[in-house]
Amino acid sequence: MIVARAVTEKEPDLLVGYENLNLIIKDLGGEVVTELPPADGMWTHDALELVDYDMHSPFGWDAYLGDQWIGSSEV
Repeated sequence: MIVARAVTEKEPDLLVGYENLNLIIKDLGGEVVTELPPADGMWTHDALELVDYDMHSPFGWDAYLGDQWIGSSEV
C-alpha cells in the first residue's frame, strides 16, 4: 500500500519534495528490484498508486522516492 498521500490535515504528505525522484522498489530483503523515473517528469499520488508493485516484487516490497519511504506491501 502506498501511504504517501496525507489522509488527514495532521499527517505529512510524503510526496512533497520528492516528486522528481525515481521510484525505487525493493524486495523485503532490501534489494532494489526496479527503479522507475517519474512519469512526465513528476510523480503524483495517482501515478504512484497506479504502479503494479506486486509485478516487480511478487513476494513483498517497499517503495521509495529517493531515500523517502512511501509504502510497503506489509502496511
